[in-house]
Amino acid sequence: MKTVILATAIRVLIPIFIIFSVYTMFRGHNHPGGGFIGGLIGAIAFVFHTMTHGPQHTVDTFLKLILSGYPRQPNQSRSLYVMRMMRVNVWRRRKMARHPEIKHHMFRIEPIYIIATGLLFAATSGVFGLIAGQPFMQAYWTDYYIPVLGKPGTPILFDFGVYLLVIGVVLKITFVMSEE
Repeated sequence: MKTVILATAIRVLIPIFIIFSVYTMFRGHNHPGGGFIGGLIGAIAFVFHTMTHGPQHTVDTFLKLILSGYPRQPNQSRSLYVMRMMRVNVWRRRKMARHPEIKHHMFRIEPIYIIATGLLFAATSGVFGLIAGQPFMQAYWTDYYIPVLGKPGTPILFDFGVYLLVIGVVLKITFVMSEE
């Protein structure tokens, strides 16, 4: 269903949905459901984009990562190569994109990897309690205060993991259903 009105509205609504979902995730770390409801709100943006433009355009817009860099020299260390590649990607992308030595590597971020990363963050948040000799998922907070986050701690890691997990699951379901 591609209409001009919906396509224009989605362009405006996607950033609003994403910002509100991140706010809900961080605000909800002291209240129940912050990561889950934040993930659902964030996934709405991707569902609407897929409904409007199709799954391939959504993948091309949001889930493709293009890294550009110089070819690795034989005597160059791996860490120096990665730093040089990051510098090209962050600071000089437009200027250096047409340079003949620059090589481009494209990676597609699959929804299953987003799900796995979310599970990793959620499970890792509980390991801190085991390391300290406490029960699994024992919450720990730092002593300093960050203005938007409050006191960061392991509940934020758990909520971030649930946030990624929900977005990944909804993306996977949306892509499977829209391709049929």
